[in-house]
Amino acid sequence: MPIPSQKERPTSLMHPHHNVNKAEKVPMKKYAGSNQNLPSFLPIIGLGCSSFSTFFSSADDTLTVDTITKDIPVVKNWIETIRHAVLIRGICLLDTAPWYGHGSSELVVGFALDTILNNSDRVIDKESPNLTTRPRTGSVPRSDLILNTKVGRYEADPLKQFDFSYSMTIKSVLRSLERMNCDYIDVLQLHDPEFAPNLSIIMEETIPALLECKKRGWTKAIGLTGYPLEVQHEILVKCLGQGGLVFDQALVYCHNNLHDMSLFKDSSFPINSRKVSFAEYLYQHGIKLTCAAPLSMGLLTNSSPPDWHPASSSLKDACAQAAALCRSKGVDISSLAVLYSLSQVEVGCTLIGMKDIKEVDLASDLAARFSSIDFDQNITQMQSILDQVLTNVEREALFLLIDQDNGPFVNVHASGEYRWNGKAEAEKFWTSVKQLQHNAGSGRK
Repeated sequence: MPIPSQKERPTSLMHPHHNVNKAEKVPMKKYAGSNQNLPSFLPIIGLGCSSFSTFFSSADDTLTVDTITKDIPVVKNWIETIRHAVLIRGICLLDTAPWYGHGSSELVVGFALDTILNNSDRVIDKESPNLTTRPRTGSVPRSDLILNTKVGRYEADPLKQFDFSYSMTIKSVLRSLERMNCDYIDVLQLHDPEFAPNLSIIMEETIPALLECKKRGWTKAIGLTGYPLEVQHEILVKCLGQGGLVFDQALVYCHNNLHDMSLFKDSSFPINSRKVSFAEYLYQHGIKLTCAAPLSMGLLTNSSPPDWHPASSSLKDACAQAAALCRSKGVDISSLAVLYSLSQVEVGCTLIGMKDIKEVDLASDLAARFSSIDFDQNITQMQSILDQVLTNVEREALFLLIDQDNGPFVNVHASGEYRWNGKAEAEKFWTSVKQLQHNAGSGRK
């Protein structure tokens, strides 16, 4: 097998020859191609905005969409983090959702944008309901920023968590625009469709609502995201069978990392007379690809993953072994995982959750290693990019991690546990919902 080319987080994330004081802006990649709905360029990393809420933390649970203000100290820090990411490090793509903090993430993004954007390209849709707007005090044109959000997943209450109806989709988009104090969204994404009670509601209500939002100018492009690749594929096939391409972009998470590269290696998706990977399927249909969660939602770190993580105990153990192996070489597994994911040339942008300025700088400095990579030279081999961005010790650690005979992931690949069953997770959710509904019904008797 060929040798691939060349932490608790702090300094081990830094390239030894990179001067952090220069605060380089992250590199950009060509993206849209002939698709005029999408941005022509994307930053190599984007700011995943779930961190700007209490969504993944044990912070004050009283910080909700109804109580949050821009004057609360933690919110001030989040606003400064977003400002630093956009204005200092050039991370001009923000990805949020009503699900993140159940609305508070969108509000925090809006508070930050109020200080970043100017008013030069405000658009008034006379057919739209009147939205409450706030003054902007920044200097950046809205067209210089890429702002993506989602529809379909909303509340913490399992009984109210998902709503894929036409009316709720329209309501959610208008609410997102108001929260973020913007006139349009760049990419409006269908969120976790594997949790829809059936695909009929997606086809008959959600997608028509998304198309209406695009027609009204509330979004420029339409995307979808969810864990099971087969569900995204099924929706895309149904759309193509009913008259054409609806989706401009697919956001894939946890399938482009050290333990799971099925986005590129699982050739299960029919096209013409052959089967290809999901990445190839998207490419053949002109659908652009972005990715998220290079750390696999906490698996590829020096800490234990969160209790809710759906990975099997075998995969969690394999990732812990991988982290220990990296530590024995003086390498931080999180840094290596990010570099590995960013080296995939087909991916336009990789979203990373960065909760504070320190994390923004750590991720940006990793991204800066790709500044000399000319992605326009039709580089097709991940190997050739890794040759240029990894240090010798990182190369050695990566070789050991992906060793197909003795590496830490050998057993989970043999058993199929290198990923989890996203459709089964959705089925478990609906089983629990039915039990809650049954209990509620029994309580009324």
